[in-house]
Amino acid sequence: MIRHMSAADDVTPFVLAAMNWRDDGQWTEATLLAHPHVARYVTGWMGIGDAGVMACEGDTPAGAAWWRTFTSSDPGYGYVADDIPEVGLAVFGPYRGKGLARALVSALVERATLEGIAALSLSVEGENLAARSLYEDLGFTAVGRVGESDTMVLTLSSNSGEPESEREQPGHARENLVR
Repeated sequence: MIRHMSAADDVTPFVLAAMNWRDDGQWTEATLLAHPHVARYVTGWMGIGDAGVMACEGDTPAGAAWWRTFTSSDPGYGYVADDIPEVGLAVFGPYRGKGLARALVSALVERATLEGIAALSLSVEGENLAARSLYEDLGFTAVGRVGESDTMVLTLSSNSGEPESEREQPGHARENLVR
């Protein structure tokens, strides 16, 4: 089941899983919090403008997709503009390879579209081919590169191309979302 995240949901395990996408365990909560540029992804969660969706198997979290809003004076890795939220995604090991990442990002995109957000951005490391392929399949395009990571953007206002009434029909991510 995919549901909306709330301020009570701890985003830290998901940020750690995203940072440790190589499954090398390099990032711990202590190292994450010791690096201000990374700590910003968990500090103050869920602030004004932040949102997310989480998948659970029973009561066990399986993965999440979320966005945080940053400003030009305090940008994240995938920062593009103050009015474009930056997306994060993590699926825990046992739940990978089952389409959950696609379902989570699709649900998050649907939520952003319904909230009238014009675009979403993200940062993906060049070596993370599975994630990059997923993002490209979902319509994200690279708009810049910083170090070994690409900044990608999905434009929502022209991306869906379908009337709002059709976006809410069965078969779309929204039907899997519990409100």
